[in-house]
Amino acid sequence: KLKTTLKKIKNVDHDFKQFFDGNDTFYLTDKNTIPVKRVSTVGEKDIWRIVDKCEEYDLADQPSFPTFECPDGFDEDEYLTELCRQGWKKKLIPSNKVKETQQSDIYRDRIKHELKVIFKAQLSGYFLIVQDIIKWVKEKGWLAGPGRGSAAGCLVSYLLDITEVDPIEFDLIFERFYNEGRNTDGNVAIPDIDMDVPAEHRDEVIDYIKDKYGNENVAQMITFGRLQGRSAIKEVLRMNDAVSFAEMNEITDSIPEEARISDQLELMEDKSVIRWTLENEPEKLKNWVFVNDDGKLDGPLANLFEQAINIEGTNKSQGKHPAGVIISKHKLSDVCPMTVDKSGDPIVAFEMNALELQGHVKFDVLGIDLLSKIMEICEDE
Repeated sequence: KLKTTLKKIKNVDHDFKQFFDGNDTFYLTDKNTIPVKRVSTVGEKDIWRIVDKCEEYDLADQPSFPTFECPDGFDEDEYLTELCRQGWKKKLIPSNKVKETQQSDIYRDRIKHELKVIFKAQLSGYFLIVQDIIKWVKEKGWLAGPGRGSAAGCLVSYLLDITEVDPIEFDLIFERFYNEGRNTDGNVAIPDIDMDVPAEHRDEVIDYIKDKYGNENVAQMITFGRLQGRSAIKEVLRMNDAVSFAEMNEITDSIPEEARISDQLELMEDKSVIRWTLENEPEKLKNWVFVNDDGKLDGPLANLFEQAINIEGTNKSQGKHPAGVIISKHKLSDVCPMTVDKSGDPIVAFEMNALELQGHVKFDVLGIDLLSKIMEICEDE
């Protein structure tokens, strides 16, 4: 492939001609009349005729995941309650945490409250799926993470052995993990429990999930790298061969990382990191661009900065989400676009937000090197 820059290509001598082939298409040709690209000339009327023939579909749906296979005589709510009873007997009674009446009441009121919220949101299946995965990992003799983030504030998770942290003992709040107030008519929020597993066994854990719920119902999902702030202006400057490498670095170093100002970006309509810098830290970029009294960009690189602002948020690269696994009650290729990763394995071609809007539930399975190292140490002793 020929690589060049916009500035350099302006000086290339082209003598392109156009001619029709009788099928409402034409070819772009060079001066030797060799076809180099076929371009459709479908008009606006043709486009709207196609649109009118398309059926409308509402892709949004309530969260859904496979029905967990419970023992005979139990539905999901009943089985979740039974597992909590077993965890109560195994974890709380031997440790004397519920020996005193007052302390017992605290635990009892907490578990009743949590189960009430979980049942109302119809999330018993979610907890059952997660506990089954963690149980399988431990049965294989592998280490699982003791609990990450707000999930440690859930007593149900503790009693189910999903986490190893007693939220009552450490004054952790359930609502920090799952707030019923997030649910609205037509929209039920999903909890977020990260499952930490040894890095070298992560693929085996995903294979177990596929075996249990169906290979075609389970897949990892796509993620996109986007041009934002620094990367956007760097691309524009590089393609236009506008400044030296050293000056390019000086410019990009003047623009903050998106994470540092994420809260403030949420308040902006266009959520541009470059625009935020020009409005809030103008002195950092004044040698190249500034906002004039009319509110427009001015300065020697104003046009290039305008281009960079316009392409912020544009997808640049494609990858695979490092942790997310979709477990669906549907054959994913029937309800989602699919693509493949670098290994040729199928992955869902929707990102996380689009999948959640469609009702799919993401389960996070993280491969943690530290767990692997701890296992190695234990084996050597």
